[in-house]
Amino acid sequence: MYLAIKEILQNKLRYSLIVSTIFLITFMVFFLTGLALGLMRINRIAADNWNATGVVLSDYANNNLTASFIPEANYQDKLSDDAVALGFMSVVTNLKDDDNAEKLNISLFAQDWDSFIAPKLTEGNYPTKDDEVVVDESLKNYGISMGDEIQLNGGETSYKVVGLTTNSKFFTAPVIYSNLTTYWTLQGTLDSSRSVSALVLQNDQMISADELTQLTVEEMISRLPGYGPQKNVFAGMIIAMIVITGMIVGIFIYIITIQKLGLYGVMRAQGIQAKTIVWSLFCQIFILSLIGIALALIGIWAVTFVLPATFFFYTNWAAYGALSLVIGLMALLGGMISLPRLLKVDPITAIAE
Repeated sequence: MYLAIKEILQNKLRYSLIVSTIFLITFMVFFLTGLALGLMRINRIAADNWNATGVVLSDYANNNLTASFIPEANYQDKLSDDAVALGFMSVVTNLKDDDNAEKLNISLFAQDWDSFIAPKLTEGNYPTKDDEVVVDESLKNYGISMGDEIQLNGGETSYKVVGLTTNSKFFTAPVIYSNLTTYWTLQGTLDSSRSVSALVLQNDQMISADELTQLTVEEMISRLPGYGPQKNVFAGMIIAMIVITGMIVGIFIYIITIQKLGLYGVMRAQGIQAKTIVWSLFCQIFILSLIGIALALIGIWAVTFVLPATFFFYTNWAAYGALSLVIGLMALLGGMISLPRLLKVDPITAIAE
């Protein structure tokens, strides 16, 4: 360790390049991880808030909530405290009587307000009328807050925001919560077939019927359009960059090792064992990786203060810790590229070179 630290201090510029490379790649890995986690989170966090043990969809929907419609005759007799109806649809909303108001794509969840899937409020109260709704507080970033009146899908009916909730996004969009009557009104089925999108279950409730399929929340989310491919793309990019980190560190260390063969020859001639030199090499890699990773963690912490509130970035320090260990391990593995050359150093030949 002493030899490693001394050599790093004597060649600050050379080793600062390695630290800078590790920092930049590690920072990019952490940033991509934050983006991936943020994207996955806004696809599913509202469904995770149910704390459900299962979801029932129509059989033909192919496990896709957005394509599921369960007719009233198929679900009415299956409702209970542990099996509640959920209506889902994508809608467009904007502030009422504001021609300049931005139109927003929104996910709408409809349920009974006394059911276990009703959102937890951070402000206000649950609606008592059909023209009242609860919205995710992130809509404040778009000018919609408590007491405002909004329109849904351009309809003439206005809906008053009487409650706010947090961390309620689904399918990348903030969620508006209404009762089922509002949902059927928007569907145009209030006076006809009152279908719902799903039955949400708790306490390991089981429902079996010919035209229904039961699955876990995780299985349902994995079938959301685009969710799986987005997850795989980010995972592939992160894995590739971790491997590249190991390769780059290995190449840097190998070049430095070649340049120092004469020095290693002198050390061997003085009786210093090869294992001591190898230990010094890996101590250098460990120290350089530790500095680079620490700087990347500081950089990620700092960047969270400047990202806009609408940016889907989510910091998970446990994930960053695990990635730090993997990156450090890959850097050490990269250092093994130099091992054959180090172990074969001949003092006389190396000094002559």
